[in-house]
Amino acid sequence: MIIHENIEIVHRFFQVAQAPFEDMLTDLLTEYKPVYTPVRVVIFGAPIGNEEYVARFVRIREAVKESFGENHPLVSYVAQPPQTMGLAMEVHEVLLNAEQDRIEYRNQEEMLYITIEREGCKRLFLSGVTGDVLHQTIREQSHEVFSKIARVLETECMSVSTIIRQWNYIEKITAYDAIGHQHYQDFNDARSLFYHGVEWTTGYPAATGIGTQWGGIMIDLDALLCKDKSVQVCGVDNPLQVAAHAYSQEVLLGEADEALLRKTTPKFERAKAVWKEDHGFVYVSGTAAIRGEQSLEGVGIAKQALTTLENIEYLVSRENLNRSGIPATEDAALITFRVYVKHWEDMEEAKRTVTERYPDLPAIYTLTDVCRSELLIEIEGMGILR
Repeated sequence: MIIHENIEIVHRFFQVAQAPFEDMLTDLLTEYKPVYTPVRVVIFGAPIGNEEYVARFVRIREAVKESFGENHPLVSYVAQPPQTMGLAMEVHEVLLNAEQDRIEYRNQEEMLYITIEREGCKRLFLSGVTGDVLHQTIREQSHEVFSKIARVLETECMSVSTIIRQWNYIEKITAYDAIGHQHYQDFNDARSLFYHGVEWTTGYPAATGIGTQWGGIMIDLDALLCKDKSVQVCGVDNPLQVAAHAYSQEVLLGEADEALLRKTTPKFERAKAVWKEDHGFVYVSGTAAIRGEQSLEGVGIAKQALTTLENIEYLVSRENLNRSGIPATEDAALITFRVYVKHWEDMEEAKRTVTERYPDLPAIYTLTDVCRSELLIEIEGMGILR
């Protein structure tokens, strides 16, 4: 995997077969041998309800602390069954410059986060931010989670606009509550209120809004504040798709938040690039088989998967990156995928379709609902820029 000084990040994947939960967790953490400095551990599994989700999340945090000590990576637990039916783990590592970088493991109101600073630049990693999973509505949890994030950013003197990548996990994403509010729309309305009044000079974050079986609302994020003018942060649009934040009311479902006059759009860019002099990386947002703002319906999993890959490939093409202001000299080199599949019966064909096109690309596959009922697959990833 290619690493570039100053703005590097690596995502690594590990999986174990089905076994008792404690055995799977132990095997995963034993298998993982850090190459660089781990800042985030994301575990994917299949709890049977929110009580078990909460209990297992506590145990995962304990196990990570036992493995790494006080200065341990952040932890998230995503209630999505992996394709292996066991547990999957994604680890985010950064390559630190011992002479220039200062890493701090911080704790605010029992919420852990990590900062990495060097002259002119600060990076922040925050993970596993949840509300009251067992007792609050999706809307209440969304507002609580964003309030927690706001307090951390304020403490670190970082604007909301410094968020460059956000993972939004939403329990039963396409479900409705008793008064007609769709979970995803409730989340989007809360996000819009959180983002309101912020000057988004480099575009919204790259983001994934994806379903989970349990867990309420959980958010992970990366933020970057750079005064170094040689570092360029840029949102990347895709001409094949209407920008998500420009969707019409026709494709937004459910009732709007009472504080808003209308349903609000998903506030994210199709990708977010970070570029320094002659290299960089790009976060690819959760991408599906949408052209314009309409889903490809009734075409099956293989066609939706191929269309999704085509959307990603054009998004990170040299032509499109240059259009977005990134002076890349070639297409981005995709280095990892997460593949979210709606139905078990489509899992093997989805994996076969992606693997035929990218036989050597590290990827994990999980079962979960995506943001529209007609969509069968969603893919996100990372790419290296040159």
